[in-house]
Amino acid sequence: MIANADQLASMTASTVSGGAAHGCRALDLRVMGGIDLRLLPDRGLDIGAAWFAGIPLGWISAVGENGPLSALQGSAWLDAFGGGLLVTCGLRNVGAPSEGHGLHGRYSHLPARNVVVTRTVKDGELMLTASAVIEEVSALGPHLRLERTLSTRTGTGLVELTDVTTNLGAEPEAAPILYHLNLGIPLCEEGARLQLDSERVLPRDADAKRGLATWMVRQAPIPGAREMVYEHVVRPDAVGWGQARLVNERLGIALTVSWEQAGLPRFHQWVHLASGIYVLGLEPANCSVMGRSADRAAGTLPMLAPGQPRTTRLRISVGPSL
Repeated sequence: MIANADQLASMTASTVSGGAAHGCRALDLRVMGGIDLRLLPDRGLDIGAAWFAGIPLGWISAVGENGPLSALQGSAWLDAFGGGLLVTCGLRNVGAPSEGHGLHGRYSHLPARNVVVTRTVKDGELMLTASAVIEEVSALGPHLRLERTLSTRTGTGLVELTDVTTNLGAEPEAAPILYHLNLGIPLCEEGARLQLDSERVLPRDADAKRGLATWMVRQAPIPGAREMVYEHVVRPDAVGWGQARLVNERLGIALTVSWEQAGLPRFHQWVHLASGIYVLGLEPANCSVMGRSADRAAGTLPMLAPGQPRTTRLRISVGPSL
């Protein structure tokens, strides 16, 4: 028996000193044989950097780890988009600025409270579980509460996330959500392949149409390339989950994103091949990326009635590419 379980699974809480994230809280979860996570409580308990067997998984933008912004009109969201393995978009707008809401909403700029990390034993492995409450609330208006539970464990590359979003307001409220999973070098390098059981692939615009034949294989970086966005109609498995798998044969590993389609019926892919950016986004969602007015006009805007909860679940797993 070991003297201290921290040797196998540890959590370190810290406050960043210096730089763009000065004063922000961080939680570093490290697990033997699993996925190490850097969680950002002041950015909605999203995931910043992440590693498996020493290999970085997430894409980090030129902005890097950054504190939240207080003003998020228009496209200001991009000014503090540091990347990271998971950035949550919502809770009242996703995608294009719309109806007075900025790009991708406020969620990733909201501080988490009641942050707790526990260590338990499950199936013979140590599991670290972080939980928190994030609220998007106005004194005289909407009140959405998201309760997040996020875990990683020893012995296997598996991260599990469950969010319960509840409308605590007195009126029905639009509640779109999208999980922006950002993959970068070296996992997401030239030649890596995306495996996705897609019934249809819908390019967002003319730029995406031009790349339609190659969405499944990573191309070489292209100076000045424009972003491409696709929506996939994904076939669920026998228990109602969708799955997207990025395979890197050179590294001998694959990363799989799985999501429960009952809560996340839509899936978007973000491809940016520009030199100096070069990122792949895998994005389970319950909405489009065109903004809430477009979804409202299409009759597809997700709504929560007063008191109504909604559960969304996803998993990130990493293992051999075979």
